[in-house]
Amino acid sequence: MVVERAAFSLFPVLAVAAATAFLFAPIRQEGWRLLRRTRWLMAVLLLSYAYALPGAALWPELGWASPGIEGLQQGALRAGRLALMLAGLAALLARTPRSRLIYGLYALVRPLTWLGFDRRAFVVRLGLTLDYAEHAPKPVRWLDALRAPLPDDATPAVYTLQTERWQVCDSAVILAGLLAAISLLAWDRVGMGLF
Repeated sequence: MVVERAAFSLFPVLAVAAATAFLFAPIRQEGWRLLRRTRWLMAVLLLSYAYALPGAALWPELGWASPGIEGLQQGALRAGRLALMLAGLAALLARTPRSRLIYGLYALVRPLTWLGFDRRAFVVRLGLTLDYAEHAPKPVRWLDALRAPLPDDATPAVYTLQTERWQVCDSAVILAGLLAAISLLAWDRVGMGLF
């Protein structure tokens, strides 16, 4: 949320934090993997903004075929925000085992049970999907993956979720994250002259 709401003036601070996280090999490997998988999404975002937003043409001699300068700037900003979010996700995925990540989601969606959300079904589906994605055979072409039948032994009969005890450090980390988000957003508003 902080990356999405942050003004452009905060991007250097967030970029330094992401670059610092990329110094560690597991985070760097996970980060490059995520960026490689989303490269087409970023290209589509950049081109969509470049051609959809009105503004001065980058190459006026091309006329309607020229992307807009403002659109390119907004597209680059959107792709940069996505890259920063992926860097944070890479740090989370590299440092947290999958079972703990799934249990963390299970604990975080507890308030939604009051609205009728079945959190047990959610984490079982998520866990099974992640297990299948990790153990699925890698076909040469994507069309072959759609045509290949699923093996009978690919789906487990039982999915077990290991529980974790809530600790004081969990509360401290959540509180620190909230305070950091509030301070960054407040700094953003001060920079924009809203306070």
